[in-house]
Amino acid sequence: MNFKLVLQYVGTLLLILSLMMGICLGIGYILPAGAGHSPEKALTGWELSIAITFGSALILRIFGRKEKNAKVKRRDAIGVVGLGWLTCSLFASLPFMLCEPNLSFCAAFFESVSGLTTTGATIFGDLAAVPETIHLWRSQCQWLGGLGILAIFVLVLSNVGANGRSLYLGESSAHIQELVDNRLQNTIKLLWALYISLTVLCALGLWAFEMTLFQAFNHAMTTISTGGFSTEPDSIDGFGIPVKIWLILFMTIGGMSFPLILILVKKTRDLSVLKKHEETWLYLAILSVVSLIIFGIRMTAGGIDTSPFVALVNTAFNTVSLATSTGYGVGDYDTWPPIAKGLLLFLMLIGGCAGSTSGGLKVSRLILWLKMVRAELRRAFRPNQIMSIKLNGWPIPEGTRGQLFLILTMATVSIAIASFLLVGMHPSLSVDGCVSAVISCITNVGPAFNEFGPTQNFGVISEPGKILLSILMLVGRLEYIAIFALFSKTLWKQY
Repeated sequence: MNFKLVLQYVGTLLLILSLMMGICLGIGYILPAGAGHSPEKALTGWELSIAITFGSALILRIFGRKEKNAKVKRRDAIGVVGLGWLTCSLFASLPFMLCEPNLSFCAAFFESVSGLTTTGATIFGDLAAVPETIHLWRSQCQWLGGLGILAIFVLVLSNVGANGRSLYLGESSAHIQELVDNRLQNTIKLLWALYISLTVLCALGLWAFEMTLFQAFNHAMTTISTGGFSTEPDSIDGFGIPVKIWLILFMTIGGMSFPLILILVKKTRDLSVLKKHEETWLYLAILSVVSLIIFGIRMTAGGIDTSPFVALVNTAFNTVSLATSTGYGVGDYDTWPPIAKGLLLFLMLIGGCAGSTSGGLKVSRLILWLKMVRAELRRAFRPNQIMSIKLNGWPIPEGTRGQLFLILTMATVSIAIASFLLVGMHPSLSVDGCVSAVISCITNVGPAFNEFGPTQNFGVISEPGKILLSILMLVGRLEYIAIFALFSKTLWKQY
């Protein structure tokens, strides 16, 4: 690994993070601190956070070597992705510690990781007591992490060139065939233009319905990023049907492949790409069918105290929210029948499409796994037949199959070990609650079941437990490989 090059790039990421903190500081001079909050302490905390982050960035840039036409090798890319996300998560926790509500390091780290990984799990029990600038920082972290910190990084740096492809794909689940332009920077530029446009459109719609401008932009940022942080104590429950339907639409969009959306925008008259994009069709089918099944289960079981239409909207909202790993809540889905909760757990594991802002294992991997199973079964009685596996019309290389096996294995083992550890750390909590919390964090969903349901929070978790769940969130966001590779001795060999 080229250590100086990695330090230089991580320093650049911290410069970007300090700029985002500066936005919150500027808003802090405009928005009132609120009753019970000290504006002087808040501004001092933000100034100190920016100073530490910006100063650390400069130090890393100084010690890092700036080389013209520096090539980002695969080892360097994995190092930048893993260390970059870990470092940014550490520094993003500074405002939570230095500003009100003055969280402990473990709690602040948990909250910052939950934001950047767009998980949406929170330790805050009373969001009404959280200052406006902290609300904005939580939303900004999710919005920044939605499309990916490295996506901004590749856009800002002109010297990464084609080698930046390793950086971007190292943190994204996008398929390389779906990149819109051969020049990665052009693709990233278009992706950010789309991302910003969807955010503004979502915010304007929410503002037009019943949200304030501050609420609208915060919820727009955490919807498009499928993050789920809300400024309201009861999440979306206090808003009307139009807001919920609008959010369902944009959560669904957030779970789709952004490169695919770009292609559709650029080629509005050519829908052939969409026709053969089987992942999108299965994704939309799963959302629709499972929403109707759960609605039917709830109607059959009784206990619905609203009109069928309102119940259908609320059911679809919670289903789409968990399937796309957004994590907003309407009512308490933890009171639904067990079979409905089982379906929600299945959706949490699967997640959205590759190249989206959502978490989970991705629908494309489900399709690929099913096709591989079918191919191997056919191979049992037709051993000499050459079987080509395609996904969305593209042939799948042999290396992708091995990577699928690796990710599925890592996910299974990680969930099993982490569940065992979390239950051991918290014997007073239910096993179901602990296991669902582990699955929720590693799939970047946020809320879980029982003690960690939509009306609860993660404040009951011990300090070591918060660190464990924070690591799981990073593992899930970076598709397992970029984090686990940091423990390989070969990766750290200098050249």
